[in-house]
Amino acid sequence: MAKGKYSLVFTEREREVIDKKIKGERLTQQDSNYLSRFVRPKLAEIADIDAGFLLDKLEYNQKARSIEQKIRKIVLENLKEVEAIVLYGSVVQNNYKDYNDIDVLVVVKGKFWKKLYEKIDKIVEIKKAAKKVGINLDLEIYDKRTVKEGYSHSPALIYQLKDYKVIYGKLNLPGKIELYNIDLRMQLDWSNLVSSPTGIEIYKALRNVILVRLLLNNIVDNKKLRESLNEELGKNLIEKLKNNLASKREKRFALNFLNELSGKTREELKGELWARIKQ
Repeated sequence: MAKGKYSLVFTEREREVIDKKIKGERLTQQDSNYLSRFVRPKLAEIADIDAGFLLDKLEYNQKARSIEQKIRKIVLENLKEVEAIVLYGSVVQNNYKDYNDIDVLVVVKGKFWKKLYEKIDKIVEIKKAAKKVGINLDLEIYDKRTVKEGYSHSPALIYQLKDYKVIYGKLNLPGKIELYNIDLRMQLDWSNLVSSPTGIEIYKALRNVILVRLLLNNIVDNKKLRESLNEELGKNLIEKLKNNLASKREKRFALNFLNELSGKTREELKGELWARIKQ
């Protein structure tokens, strides 16, 4: 480390000790103390950081501000008693740099629907309004009570809201996660596919199985989820599945892998339905 070079991470004294260590010079007891108490802990923390990923998330994005203003306007024009508008998924994780659509969760103060189709109609209406201004939304609507009571037992919500950004209102999530065997079994059922599934359906089912497996190991990490998907089938095939570009042979291979992994996971989930998953 060159002398006189300014550092935001290490103090001048710490840099002197690092230089001595690198050059193989004899360290005093005080030098050794600096290394063990200050330098090594900082280096260990730096090693755990994905600098590129973090910089992307911290970078100011003018495009994001414009999109978020449009989403707020459309949602508030079409829904009453909105508690919160929340973005999650790839736009939040990648700061709008790599995404196909924008995942939005709207929390309303109370149910405005008596039948499920009424909520679906409203979702379709909002998505159409967004598309007119060039925004593709993947929209979900929950009432405040469902989020409050269901979050701790919902594997999907736990992962969706691991990385999120509130662009309107306030989102209050329970601080404690309480998952049981039955919660993961029910989540795994979403990976049961009909005959002749599309590439994106296979991708979503596989993602769901891996999500369940990560929760079994007490891991809630969207970056790890993406990495696990790429490690299992390769990034190229994963992208093809997501975009419905996989060949019949590739889909058959992915489907066979999905069925094997799903079966293995079901075996691991055998046992008492109300056995609590350690967190």
